[in-house]
Amino acid sequence: MTSNSRKDLDILINKYLEDKCTPEQKQQLYVLLTSSGDEIEFKEVILSLLNEFQSDQYENHTIDFDKIYYELLSEIKRRETIDSERLLLQKRMKVKRLVFEGTAVAAVFCIAFFLGSFINRNGNIDSPEQSIAITYSEIKAPFGARSEIILNDGTEVMLNAGSSIKYSSDYNLLNRDLILEGEAYFKASGNADLPLVVNAGNITIRATGTEFNVKAYSDDGIIETTLVEGKVEISQIGNNEKNRILVLEPNQKAIYAYQSDQLTLEKIKEIEPLAVKPAKIVSDKLLVSPKTDVEQVTAWTKNKLIIKSENLESLCIKLQRKYNVTFIFKDEEIKRHRFTGVLLDETFQQVMDVIKLVAPIDYLLDGKTVLLFSNKEQAEKYSRNLNKK
Repeated sequence: MTSNSRKDLDILINKYLEDKCTPEQKQQLYVLLTSSGDEIEFKEVILSLLNEFQSDQYENHTIDFDKIYYELLSEIKRRETIDSERLLLQKRMKVKRLVFEGTAVAAVFCIAFFLGSFINRNGNIDSPEQSIAITYSEIKAPFGARSEIILNDGTEVMLNAGSSIKYSSDYNLLNRDLILEGEAYFKASGNADLPLVVNAGNITIRATGTEFNVKAYSDDGIIETTLVEGKVEISQIGNNEKNRILVLEPNQKAIYAYQSDQLTLEKIKEIEPLAVKPAKIVSDKLLVSPKTDVEQVTAWTKNKLIIKSENLESLCIKLQRKYNVTFIFKDEEIKRHRFTGVLLDETFQQVMDVIKLVAPIDYLLDGKTVLLFSNKEQAEKYSRNLNKK
């Protein structure tokens, strides 16, 4: 061990005993203590350092240095074991396939956190669970791309454009919790003792072996959960009332609104035309459609977009995500035009040309920005044709 390393250890041990170590300094301390690579030397380093600090400055503190030594030793051994287990699990966690509509790239990000303090100011040892380093991983499918992932429990997840999931390194060890932003299709592997839990905005979806779709883009203002097969339980975060747990059956869709006034009749018609009359209101923010068009909801997983009497404003939101573009409306009245059809492998240019053909709308493309405006001449012809009918 170099003199500089020993000096750094002296400083860190001192801070450690006084409980003044930052999480980064604690991490550095563990690295320095294990840097020798020789277990005997490693033990000698800890013991010698602790002996040096049994001085007058700690005579008024009830610190059990032998206990600290063994806790340090066991902590480092535990960290090594946990790291090796997590490395094995993460090797089994893989991105199955990336599907691109544009030139976007999906990425995986890992963020490490050090939790809890190891020794408090009274010299007491905190519980081992408070000192475990947990890694959080995030998998993203940017706008213009989709991503397929197989988690280490066998659960398959397909992410739609502009979506992400996060999970901890304890996934499939202590929990199967996921955090979703955007839209994803899940094929959950069966495990009744450790159910899959998807946290999306203000709701939690709990499932075992089942298939379901969750659409939870934050800028949509609503969260849609559609069950394809199996069973899921939906609850609102912070709501512990048993009677507020909603159980979905296949072909049902739950619609949750962040604000209750977003569940207007017009909005519901836009989201789910089949649900308006038979919809079951669970709360002022949550309703259930007992019958939904599952094919339309899940069409995106097959690179299809099924459009049924959808206004231009709503359609453009989907096109933005699919093709990684931004729409700007120069004329508000064109938002009301409605469209029906199926998009398969059409290019963005082809889609816009069809929109221009069937409605009095024109556009200008500037890079990835699309300016939409009314074609006045076409609008007059369009209006005359409607009046003739």
